[in-house]
Amino acid sequence: MAMEALRTDDARRAHAAGIARALADPKRLCVLEQLARGERSVSDLSRDVGCQVPNMSQHLTVLRSAGLVASRRDGSTVFYQLVDDRVLDAYRLLQQVAG
Repeated sequence: MAMEALRTDDARRAHAAGIARALADPKRLCVLEQLARGERSVSDLSRDVGCQVPNMSQHLTVLRSAGLVASRRDGSTVFYQLVDDRVLDAYRLLQQVAG
């Protein structure tokens, strides 16, 4: 039983580290700021963040892999949104810690 609890704790730490890595980029933090206002398309995010569409797609892939954003497709347009308000809470906490 103790080994199973350790594996679970290790998995949680690994997941938390993945989230921290996803948040460790200023452009991705800017994406979160934009998504805090609501769902946005990749092209809108690219324009508003000041990033080429291919680079934006890579940033969004990192955020999605970390479980911070979700996507949906409408025809050829892909829209992204925060998975829940806790993502924004985590970002705000980072800002507070950063001073």
